Amino acid sequence: MIAPVYRNLDAPSTFLGLAFPVEWLAVLAAGWAGTAVGTPNVGGGAALAIYLVLRVAGHGRPEGHLQHWLLWRVRQVQTGGRLSAAARARTPRFPFGPYEWRDPPREGRP
Repeated sequence: MIAPVYRNLDAPSTFLGLAFPVEWLAVLAAGWAGTAVGTPNVGGGAALAIYLVLRVAGHGRPEGHLQHWLLWRVRQVQTGGRLSAAARARTPRFPFGPYEWRDPPREGRP
């Protein structure tokens, strides 16, 4: 397909090396906070420092690694470390039949 508006799903969606919008949110929030407090130079310096830390931490990793890692950690905290649905279930497993419809039957049973 040759079209001027075609965009591959695997195309990077970064701006100056940071994934947009999650990683840029920290940089822009630092600049905004400095401006809101009345010290825009300090906010600009903090934004630059956060930008550099994020670039160094994400060096050599795939695009969006930091935001996926952060969301993974948030999900671990929310679920108490039990990430699978089976681990979070409050009901015990039923021992007298197939657990799912696609499970094979037990040996010796039709």
